[in-house]
Amino acid sequence: MDLFIRDVDPHAVKKIDEWAKKKKMSRQVYLKEFIEKATMLEMISNADDSFEKQLQVNTLFLEKTSDSLDGLVDILKELMIDDD
Repeated sequence: MDLFIRDVDPHAVKKIDEWAKKKKMSRQVYLKEFIEKATMLEMISNADDSFEKQLQVNTLFLEKTSDSLDGLVDILKELMIDDD
């Protein structure tokens, strides 16, 4: 897909050209990679946020499960003592 941008400040274009030259790229290739990387960073950031939320949910679930298991162990210990 093509993308055209008009009326960009000449100083900005000059700076972009300098960055592209440092990477031995054309302006077009530099900007294409820049735009594609920017969108990837957003997707990665969103995925990271989702992962963090899921990690919090999982941690809470594991804590509750651990508490339940501790309670069951206590009950089993009491039952074993009663059998003696």
